[in-house]
Amino acid sequence: MKKTAKPLILVIILTFVMITLLVLAYVGIKLGCEVLAKEKVLAEEKLNFKKNWKVNLIAQYQNLTSKERIIDIAANQLGMIERTESSFILNVDKEKIGQIEKVIGEKYE
Repeated sequence: MKKTAKPLILVIILTFVMITLLVLAYVGIKLGCEVLAKEKVLAEEKLNFKKNWKVNLIAQYQNLTSKERIIDIAANQLGMIERTESSFILNVDKEKIGQIEKVIGEKYE
């Protein structure tokens, strides 16, 4: 019986193909990880930008709604004056309040 080199060549070719496939799979997975890492960094930068933008908008809102600014605009641009005394005084009798509380209490009992 003669032994041929065909089975040995076949084993070597299969081994080479398997090693090549493993290397290609490793490279593909590594490239995928790098792409995902880059996307993560870009998303974090975008998130930080949005957070800074939000803080900036809150600061602008607080500046625009500050009491001092509103009073200044009302006085200088609109010619308004700040009221120093209340426009009306409300007087209520304690007995009437007690009667109303009693009626309400009876109603909900």
